Amino acid sequence: MLGFDLPGFLAAVGEAAPAPGDIVLAVGCPPQVEIEGSLVGLEMAGLERLTPYQTETVILHLLAIAPAPVAARLRAEGAAHFAYSVPGVSRFRVAAFSQRGTFAVSLRKIPDRVPRLAELALPDVLTQACGEGSGVVLVNGPAGSGRTTSLAAMVAEINATRSCHVVTVEDPIEFLHRHQRATVNQREVGIDTPSLAVGLAEALWQGAQVILASEVRSAEEARLLLEAAETGHLVLSTVRGFDTAGALRRLLGFFDSEEQNEVRQRLAGVLRWSFAQRLLTLEQGRRAVVEVWRATRATLASLVGGPLDSSSLAEVLRDREGEGQKSFDQELERLVRQGALAPDKAIQAAVEPRRLEQLLADQRGGSE
Repeated sequence: MLGFDLPGFLAAVGEAAPAPGDIVLAVGCPPQVEIEGSLVGLEMAGLERLTPYQTETVILHLLAIAPAPVAARLRAEGAAHFAYSVPGVSRFRVAAFSQRGTFAVSLRKIPDRVPRLAELALPDVLTQACGEGSGVVLVNGPAGSGRTTSLAAMVAEINATRSCHVVTVEDPIEFLHRHQRATVNQREVGIDTPSLAVGLAEALWQGAQVILASEVRSAEEARLLLEAAETGHLVLSTVRGFDTAGALRRLLGFFDSEEQNEVRQRLAGVLRWSFAQRLLTLEQGRRAVVEVWRATRATLASLVGGPLDSSSLAEVLRDREGEGQKSFDQELERLVRQGALAPDKAIQAAVEPRRLEQLLADQRGGSE
């Protein structure tokens, strides 16, 4: 029975699709690759419909080279995610898991070189955020929105411009940073430290001036993030959410209701910037569309005592656009006006679709 040569397969995919999205291997389907948001089956001899034996071959290959804690987690819990390198091809972020008695694997290519902020066409204010001496900077968004890449680019900016000690706590390590002006030490959850929380607590004693923490998923991790910022560290991290309001609600939702007011006060004392991004297909290809929140009197007042619904926060950001802030829908509107994004796609992606639809209709009417 035909097995599965994962390194050879990934090399072939790299030649056929130089910039693939997620690569999915699942029983009963051909190998699939994400291209501009859609999964496309690959026509490859012997792989028209993957068998349980073929995906198990992939898992056995990964288990043989994965660090012992990762392999143990996959065996014990039925799922694990980690980084995987194919010499001469690339590094990949791997999610391996069992489903209905068989195995499936999702791989995402990690660029060989850490991209710089300018290459990602991100707002210039992200560079300004990298210069903060302390506090919290969040890069938020849904899964697959490019948050990890943006954070890596921010670390690269700090590495190139600041003489400081950077400690990252990542799950897993994706981009590899070489020491430049900064000294960058990267720690992987499950290998170098047992958990994100432990890694964050340890970073406070490791002489770090800048700390990068993978996605915050619990009250314990959020408390340590706040403590690190309150003790003079610059902390870069991420929370899932379609916009800043959603990310902040998720962060507060980790805490009991009676504790949330105190957390709001603490967060208002240290949160410097919050960026929320999503990858959209524009006329010239896919790129991140970014909402920008920064600490001002109005935004901090909203954070401390105002409603954290998307509409209310978007209104605050719209009113403060001159201060370098912008809501997600404002950026969509700008892209439509520039001809870079079709109106229907903008409305589909909007936080407030009806409002954006009416605004675009008014603009078209006014120009006729």
